[in-house]
Amino acid sequence: MSYTAGVLLLIAAMAVLTGAVLQVLQYRRGAQLITRGQLILRLVTAVVLLAIIGLIFFGVLHAWANPLDELIFWSALTLLAVLVIFLAMADLRLLEKQRHIMQAELYRAIQVAQDKGPAKSEGP
Repeated sequence: MSYTAGVLLLIAAMAVLTGAVLQVLQYRRGAQLITRGQLILRLVTAVVLLAIIGLIFFGVLHAWANPLDELIFWSALTLLAVLVIFLAMADLRLLEKQRHIMQAELYRAIQVAQDKGPAKSEGP
């Protein structure tokens, strides 16, 4: 593995770790509108991404004695990458569901505000 590739993997790992820490901190402060389930899903995704980065590093540096072992390793790594795609799709569905809930609450609040609007005076 080249020095540049190793540095890029390290930068990617730090970016994932930083993103996960920021998500947790913002959630704890209430600055995020995501649910607890979304936070857990995002943290699981971050852990899988970190595992993928570490396994890529290992796979490139490891001297494989058996080509079949190497094939199994990289196939498993590919399945982990597919898992990340499915986790991202699940996060997107949860985000969409949360957006619909917030939109419904907004429409209800608008309706309540309109119903409580200025009292109309009755004519003579």
